[in-house]
Amino acid sequence: MSIETLDEVALGLFFFLKTALEVLMQEFPASWDEDLSGLQRLIAIAPKVEFGSAALQFLSGIARIENFGAYHIADLSRPNPALSFWSGRITSYWFQRDAALILGSKDAQSRIISQIREARSDGVHIDRWHPKPGSKREEIYKRNGVLERVAVSSRDGRSGLRSFYLRSAADGLLDENEYEALCKVLPIVHGLIGLRHQIVGTARHGIDDGANATRLRDNNVGGFAGLTPRETEVCDLLLDGRSIAASALQLDVSEATIRTLRQRAYRKLKVGSARELMALFIQTPHAT
Repeated sequence: MSIETLDEVALGLFFFLKTALEVLMQEFPASWDEDLSGLQRLIAIAPKVEFGSAALQFLSGIARIENFGAYHIADLSRPNPALSFWSGRITSYWFQRDAALILGSKDAQSRIISQIREARSDGVHIDRWHPKPGSKREEIYKRNGVLERVAVSSRDGRSGLRSFYLRSAADGLLDENEYEALCKVLPIVHGLIGLRHQIVGTARHGIDDGANATRLRDNNVGGFAGLTPRETEVCDLLLDGRSIAASALQLDVSEATIRTLRQRAYRKLKVGSARELMALFIQTPHAT
């Protein structure tokens, strides 16, 4: 399996995942060989834009999943969950309105934080949940055809990550065999979402304390000085590992607007991708 697409700082996690794959190959019957080959492919493309759709396709081959996403907490001492990743079949209506409603709930935030804190420092916490009849969350789930959710939580030093996987009402509740199979694979998919944060987000560089594109713009540093405030905000979200959809939710604009702002920023900074933007940021004086 080629690892050329992986960043050097991700190699430790890569080898951990590779070991996990070997364990899975021993546990699963021969009929799973094709599925595990697909998981190997996910590891190789974890930093790429096609990861979301490929992961969803892989998971749905085990137990059909409608959508999945992740909440990230940069600092558990000052927890502020942010929806950092989203992929799936549900329309942007859910993402732009209903995801914000859920995350805006103090109860939902507390649940996310507590589940992350329940995770072992060297493992993950998996939980399965469906909304109570008559609750506000049930109304949101019904509106979008969602029946239940399985979530995986982990913590790493000061940060935490909670990925969630939604099952549609049309597919019915997961049976025990499906759930058991998912529990074997979801920790690895969850790890790959974390890997994306490590590669395209600021966590892998230890950039914190407000060091971001906005600071560089405010200090009139390099090409960042020529960005508009909105372009800078979009760069900050990108540097934090946020997807286009998550950035649109954060700034309350359309995904098309985020794409346009990113491209404008790229042209001004003379870069062609998120990876190049990160490299420029790291290499720019006073970036940290």
